[in-house]
Amino acid sequence: MSKKKHRRKISKRGMPPGTLVYTGDRPANPSAVLTMRFDEQHYEEQETYVREWLEIPDSLIWVDVCGLTDTSLIAQIGDDFHIHPLAQEDILNTHQRAKLDEYDNGLFFILHNLRLDPGHLDLNSEQIAVFAGKNFAVSFQEDPDDSFAAVRKRAREGVGRLRKKGSDYLAYAIVDTIVDGYYILLDDIESQILELEESMYNNGSDPSCKARIFELKRVVNQFRHRLLPLRDAVARFYRTESDLVEESNRLYLRDVVDHVAQILDGIDNQRDILDSMEALYHAEAANRLNDVMRVLTVISTIFIPLSFVAGVYGMNFNNMPELHWRYGYFAVLGIMFLASLGMLYYFRKKKWF
Repeated sequence: MSKKKHRRKISKRGMPPGTLVYTGDRPANPSAVLTMRFDEQHYEEQETYVREWLEIPDSLIWVDVCGLTDTSLIAQIGDDFHIHPLAQEDILNTHQRAKLDEYDNGLFFILHNLRLDPGHLDLNSEQIAVFAGKNFAVSFQEDPDDSFAAVRKRAREGVGRLRKKGSDYLAYAIVDTIVDGYYILLDDIESQILELEESMYNNGSDPSCKARIFELKRVVNQFRHRLLPLRDAVARFYRTESDLVEESNRLYLRDVVDHVAQILDGIDNQRDILDSMEALYHAEAANRLNDVMRVLTVISTIFIPLSFVAGVYGMNFNNMPELHWRYGYFAVLGIMFLASLGMLYYFRKKKWF
């Protein structure tokens, strides 16, 4: 069975809007910050927050923050880039739905990086927040691991269009990287389903299969719950009229919309398979019960006439000649035995068992 995760209970009741309180369950550790500055010809990065780079024109600044427990650092970066206080609050409130908010100075994207723990069948979620403005993008990762190494490698090596485009394309690249990870999660769940199918084929209606079906259905439903609002968010990203988004980049945004739709179709297909497997499990269990009831019915049917014979000769009336016959006992037992064999033969011929 899966381990239950206990969410840290933090009440923000009564606090003014924009109050920065981390509501996640990660341990308090210093945040790791990587600052990158690049254009089509140059690339530079430092493993710290370099505020001075904000004053350099004609280059794209990307600040990547890993770890959200350092609220003072989040506030400093948010204020330096003029991120709205409500957006800063949403960055630290890690139980948000996927969404896209439009502000006067940029676009604010929230989505979730999802991974499957195959041992306990838990869906681990990490909130990702991206604020993209004119000539800058700031990304916030809840976990200290690096989810954007591939994007940073493309920027460092000048591969593709990343260094030729603006912050809207960088935001797209970050979102696309997370969405591509959903294909891996979809394949992991499919592997679990195939393993369960093989187990059901070999073991039939084993009780462990029922528990596994419900665990997989829980994971798939959680996955779908995360992606449904993301579908609306990426569609809004594609249709936005913000000046930040270049028309030449809308084809890439439409591609992300298609990917999310494909993943949702895959999730719905997996839900149908699990529903069919659950119905098959119940049918197998019903068949096993029917087989048991059939055997018990045959046994009961055989013993009913035998019980009748035994009951008749157990009445002990005086005028019962068979009671005084020397071979009466053996004759009755023989008749009862032959009657049992005859009924067994008849039931077997009818294929009742």
